[in-house]
Amino acid sequence: MSAQVRLPDGTAFPFWEDETRYTRVYHVAREHPRASDDNPGTEDRPFKTIGRAARELRPGEKVVVHAGVYRECVRPARGGEGPDRMIAYEAAPGERVTLRGSEVWRPEFRPSEGWEIRRRGGSPPIWMADLPAELFVGYNPFLATNVFNELMTFNSAWSADEMHRLQLKRGMVFAGGRPLVQVFRISELAERDGTFWVEEPGLRIHLRLPGDTDPAGAELEVTTREQVFAPEVRRLGYIRVSGFAIEHAADGVPVPQRAALSTSQGHHWIIEDCTVRFANACGIDIGAQHWDMSRYEPCGGQIVRRNHVSDCGVCGIAGVKQVDCSLVEDNTVERIGSLDVERLYECAGMKFHVAKGMLIRGNVFRDIRHASGLWLDYLNENCRVTGNLFEGISTFSGALYLEVSHRPNVVDHNVFWDVRGEVWDRCNPHAEATGGHGIKADSCEYAVVAHNLFGRIRDGFAVYLGTAQDQREVGGRTGLCRRVKALANILVDCPRRICLGRIEENAVDGNLYDSSDDRMSFVVEAPPPRASQDLRGWREFFGFDRRGAQASLEAAFDPAGRELAFAMRGDPPEQVEVPELHEGRPLPPGPFGEETWSAARSGERVLLRCARGAPGPARPGAQPRR
Repeated sequence: MSAQVRLPDGTAFPFWEDETRYTRVYHVAREHPRASDDNPGTEDRPFKTIGRAARELRPGEKVVVHAGVYRECVRPARGGEGPDRMIAYEAAPGERVTLRGSEVWRPEFRPSEGWEIRRRGGSPPIWMADLPAELFVGYNPFLATNVFNELMTFNSAWSADEMHRLQLKRGMVFAGGRPLVQVFRISELAERDGTFWVEEPGLRIHLRLPGDTDPAGAELEVTTREQVFAPEVRRLGYIRVSGFAIEHAADGVPVPQRAALSTSQGHHWIIEDCTVRFANACGIDIGAQHWDMSRYEPCGGQIVRRNHVSDCGVCGIAGVKQVDCSLVEDNTVERIGSLDVERLYECAGMKFHVAKGMLIRGNVFRDIRHASGLWLDYLNENCRVTGNLFEGISTFSGALYLEVSHRPNVVDHNVFWDVRGEVWDRCNPHAEATGGHGIKADSCEYAVVAHNLFGRIRDGFAVYLGTAQDQREVGGRTGLCRRVKALANILVDCPRRICLGRIEENAVDGNLYDSSDDRMSFVVEAPPPRASQDLRGWREFFGFDRRGAQASLEAAFDPAGRELAFAMRGDPPEQVEVPELHEGRPLPPGPFGEETWSAARSGERVLLRCARGAPGPARPGAQPRR
């Protein structure tokens, strides 16, 4: 079991583990010569499909799935009864087990006809082929669009470019394992290779393969299922899913959240060591799926760890409410946001609504565009975000976005590196990038940003504690931006350092800044007029950072090794205590430990090993963090 970790209110996070002694083990091995769903599911006479095992499993039993590609949506029929009576789905140790929501497509291609396509002389041919109707049972993603139920709820001024992306179909086409890019008009096929267009009513595809290779003989797959692992029965608990590769889900844009791997409003799941990728919208969902869902019990208690989630159009890991006391640790989330519809306000590497008592630690958020890294959306309380790495993120919000939350939440000992703004209306040649903050805490109270390192954040503020939504009613009142704290952080190569929505009752102290030009880099928005200061004015007129310091700082991040090299010349800041960390003493600034900081302040070049996340390929059988 993990060592004790304190949440902002001082309580220990309630860790738990699978303690089941499994009394029966079923086997699935589709490549076994004797595999059949008429078998008893033993190792020498295994089932052929995982769905067959799912119908049999009872509390205290598990299924071990052997190597192969399983083209099915697994529907667990029942859940477990507690930590000592779980139901488990495991990939066999050392074997590659892939679940896909796609089918192999081997059509007869012919040159596209019946459409006017303006081509330049000598342009390569465009091909077309039909999708067999029998591929689709109750759901054809090549007929369903990405337009979602809440299209006009938060944004009524969509650009034409955004609407074109939302009107694309949910279906995906893969060539040699890589996705083709869907275009809005068939004429766009003449402009680039590696693209496809869907002809109504969703049973014909026109395409160009990468490099304009001949599609005859190509390895093609098309998505046919909305989800890949998801119970039809809602709110099942105590299920463990370990070691699978889950791919090719044709899910819709949230809400509702109906991801490739879904707990279907379940509770106390363990999702570990999985690779989840190539979902049209969302990779994993662990909450109530819709914000209008009524409260239910039991809920939350999820463990999501050591997964590698990538290449999802909207969100990697999501939970709309009902995620209380969930642990999300040591995951890698990358290449999220490919649908490029950030203004639907659901796009993030991870996004949770009304999170209570969550612990989010040791994750890697990287190479994310048109989305935040982590977004905690409204009325979050008593959550701790610690020891994560945010790197290579571009968003018109923040790498970490904490939104309109009235109770304490703590963001500590994280590294934020290379965060950039986004231009949402790229059809407007005069539009400028907005956002790109390291941390954006909007209209919050009691938010604590402490012991983080911010580097190479040049478009937005390293720390934005503002009031952009000061008129929004949440939980019966508006947010105030009061009693927020920014303490003991390190900022390197961040021209816009800290923005406070107001002065009253807020604390900024013990931070370490580099010695670059700091003119106008500290901002207070209220009371008016808006004030922009250097460090001297920040201290003299507002009383902030009296124990802070400015020194010559050097920092360089190695993405491959996930290591940060750091050096300092000059006087360090005075160490300040952060009561919400419950350490009982001041800690060194930034995410450094005592020994490393002692070396750094003496002028040595030190290395900080950042969060490792998940390695990519699944690691069946890995042990919980100790």
